[in-house]
Amino acid sequence: MKSHFNVSALTSLGFPAVVGNACGIDFSQDAIFLPVLYGMFFIIGTPLNLLALFGLYRLIQSENVLPVYVINLLIADLIQLLTLPLWIDYYANGHHWRFGPQSCQFMGLFFYISIYAAIFFMCIIALERHLAIARPLSFKHLRNLRFARWIALSIWILIAVPPAIAFDKLFPKQENYTLCIEKYPSEGSFITYRLITLLVSFIIPLSFIVGLHRETVRSLMAINSLLSEEKRSIRGLLTLLVAVFVTVLGPYHFIGCVKYIGLLIHSSPCIWEKAVFVPYQVGRGFLSLNSLLDPVFYIFLRRDFRAAAGKYLPCLRKVRSRSYRTEKATSSTLDCD
Repeated sequence: MKSHFNVSALTSLGFPAVVGNACGIDFSQDAIFLPVLYGMFFIIGTPLNLLALFGLYRLIQSENVLPVYVINLLIADLIQLLTLPLWIDYYANGHHWRFGPQSCQFMGLFFYISIYAAIFFMCIIALERHLAIARPLSFKHLRNLRFARWIALSIWILIAVPPAIAFDKLFPKQENYTLCIEKYPSEGSFITYRLITLLVSFIIPLSFIVGLHRETVRSLMAINSLLSEEKRSIRGLLTLLVAVFVTVLGPYHFIGCVKYIGLLIHSSPCIWEKAVFVPYQVGRGFLSLNSLLDPVFYIFLRRDFRAAAGKYLPCLRKVRSRSYRTEKATSSTLDCD
């Protein structure tokens, strides 16, 4: 009776009946929040990422390695952003996918691939900065554009192939199924898959980035040619990388682990699905915040991007002049150009 009431209440609010919602979850709970949030991310993030790509384009022409990884990170963010209009329609219509099962598979696949690719490119960028600071002489042999391109291509293949295989098995195309890449309650195979992906895509990369942060800061403090002010600035940027990773990705992955572990041990899966539905959707929504922070964190602080964008954005010239002295002092040691 309770499940029937929830479905009826949802339909009375103007949402279509949803096939696959056996738990009777009230999908009106995120029908406003997620579309508004995704709309903001799409409107702001799309031009921001395109502008950042423009600023990095000319760096590739001069055999620079780091811009290759940053550009791939921004491409991952841009792919995620381009899926948001369809997700806005999906959530605004009470989790009702109106574009066919094939497009649902593609959009779900692109969304998750973009998230995982962004995570791993963040790890590569952290590693590149560590090598540039801690092992600058050894790193010179790896500062090859062709090598960087092969690394980037390998990451895309590594990230894309497993989800592509798993999606076809976990989410087979069903003509009368109105939910997209979700089902209530979640089934055993999907729970196992999500727990594995949550571990691989967050806990391991976080441990990797935190470890690199500690070692990089230790090496940075041993560089006597830098003033304390410059060291403090660089250390702050490295700390910000960890903070962004934890703040943006942490809630979604933590709540996801709680959700799927709870489904394994809870006696009533539907009760547990309803209890964690809103927190999980909030974490999922803010997962796309990465598409706004990546261009700001990795691009707008770069001297070369400000030099190029300053012609079009006069407000950046002031930032450029303020940071010139710091960058001049550190460029001999840390410059990637």
